[in-house]
Amino acid sequence: MAIILLNTRLLTLTMYKSNLEYSITSISNKRQQIAYQTMSLANVDWESDPRVKQLQAMDSYLELQQKNLETQQKAASAELESMQKIVENNVKKDMTLNLNA
Repeated sequence: MAIILLNTRLLTLTMYKSNLEYSITSISNKRQQIAYQTMSLANVDWESDPRVKQLQAMDSYLELQQKNLETQQKAASAELESMQKIVENNVKKDMTLNLNA
């Protein structure tokens, strides 16, 4: 029963990590679009143009979100590795023959 619960947790963590990776990729794509939009603004005053300020603010917000998701992803990866070790140890323990019995 414990091995089933551990495997379920592994699957849940794997799905969570995949969702985080997808979100990070989406944010990265949005930031790239912002960079293209910023570069397309030719002949503007980079210091005072409101469009530039708005794009910079959006990029800063997305950067914070991306860093937050990357931190969550690292934590999920660490927990996933830990759970995999626990499963491996349980399988080894369950499959070891006790010849002294």
